[in-house]
Amino acid sequence: MKTISRYIMTLALLLTAVTGAWAADTYTITFSGFGNEACNKTVTDAALEYSETFTVNDVDADYMSLIDLGGSNEYVSISQGQYDTQIIITVKSAFEGTEKVTVYYVNMDGDETARNISVTCVKNAPAEPAGPKVAWNASTKTGTFAMPGSDVVLTPIYAKAAAFATTGTELDVKTLLPEAAEGIIAGTDASLIAEGTGIVAFAGTSTEVTQGTLMYAIGTSATEAPALTAFSATVPTAEDIADDGADVYVWYYIQGADTPDGQQATEENTFNDTEPACLTVQVLTNKFDITFNAANANTIEAGKATVTLDGAAATVTDGKLQGVKMGSEVKIKANTGYKFRKVEVKKAASESLIVNPVVGQIIGSDGKNYNVADVPTGVEKVAMITYVGSETGHDTYKRGLAIALRDEGEMDWATAKSTCEAKSTFTNAAWMVPSVPQWMAMCTATGNSGNTYYGSMKYAMIAAAGEESSFKEDGYQYWSSSEGSSSTAFCFGLKDDSANIPSADKNNIKGVRAVLAF
Repeated sequence: MKTISRYIMTLALLLTAVTGAWAADTYTITFSGFGNEACNKTVTDAALEYSETFTVNDVDADYMSLIDLGGSNEYVSISQGQYDTQIIITVKSAFEGTEKVTVYYVNMDGDETARNISVTCVKNAPAEPAGPKVAWNASTKTGTFAMPGSDVVLTPIYAKAAAFATTGTELDVKTLLPEAAEGIIAGTDASLIAEGTGIVAFAGTSTEVTQGTLMYAIGTSATEAPALTAFSATVPTAEDIADDGADVYVWYYIQGADTPDGQQATEENTFNDTEPACLTVQVLTNKFDITFNAANANTIEAGKATVTLDGAAATVTDGKLQGVKMGSEVKIKANTGYKFRKVEVKKAASESLIVNPVVGQIIGSDGKNYNVADVPTGVEKVAMITYVGSETGHDTYKRGLAIALRDEGEMDWATAKSTCEAKSTFTNAAWMVPSVPQWMAMCTATGNSGNTYYGSMKYAMIAAAGEESSFKEDGYQYWSSSEGSSSTAFCFGLKDDSANIPSADKNNIKGVRAVLAF
């Protein structure tokens, strides 16, 4: 039986009242083993308990001596009827399976005859729905039916909404909602949904059957969902996104699992739809530029070489061929009278997502910088910008530094470095353990004149992201990447809102706070 499960919570009364979908259970009870086939009977009855009297005609017996219920009388009982060869079998309650009964008959000579009798009880499949036909409107979540010329009975049956799977343990549980993929280029078959997200929870105790199917649709608005008919189980890609790229609105919901055919609806096998939700996916442009870095100016325009793009002549303007799609075939041919000695092709650096950085701004989980009050819903606060400049004397950073808003934990020096460097990075930015000069530069840039004072940086982080973002208590030490010797490294030690720079054995356990260099 295919049971309508969607929108049950909204229309619970209407659903079961007119379809008759969860009728009383019925069972088929079969008695066998009497030796007289005429005594085998099959009955259908939903109102247990049920009794049946049987006469065993082919037994030479004067009385019934012993009844053995095979070790169980939970479901079946047996008693003597009006005659010595009559027995009464009573099915006391519904069960599924077979109960075995042994009856002994004895004649006047003391001869004993045994009869092995089986009682089998099978639950019948639910009856097909009866009653007026319900016309469902998925968009308004309503059902309409024509009242018949008879009374109807309304029976509320509820189904809970399907759910997304979770990961982690108590206090650190994460729901695996669909997440926007990053770095997706328009016109490619790359999925718009990040791998490993949007996993639907299993149904009940099953580890194979899920609570529903995740459905997707690309919409035109972040606030108004497409019609349900526009959704499908196919994960959307950037294949049909225009080459210029765009913010794409990917809508999703879980289509709750219907009751399996031949089963009765329960909270373990029938689920409601979830409400549609929207992800905004930033799809990058698929138009790239080629700059011809010739030995002398405008070599291409001077007629010394020609360029074709996918077999068609291409126009190079001011030494640049613009708007080239990824995967296109670019061919350069020296014109008559000229030869190439060497052609070098290098990948140009990508532009950073951090634009016009300001100390105190937040770096979001999307790699972009925001004022504290302007971080969009759904974007996690990852770091706070603590230095902006163009210095080149502080190792690997030029534009600036942003300190993570959470500790990485406590570990030895080598593990601290590998842990920070392995964090998920952004375009033209990388995580690392800050050096001593970087710690000092961040302290100074966050509003203090003394190089060893860290208080303003601490309080700025608390104002930006809450108390949990703060440094540990006074007396705590964080690793720096600056080494004192082959076996020691310097720490950033906290003391009364000031800082000192003690050295420590690299095998010691210290705190770790990563810094994003951009």
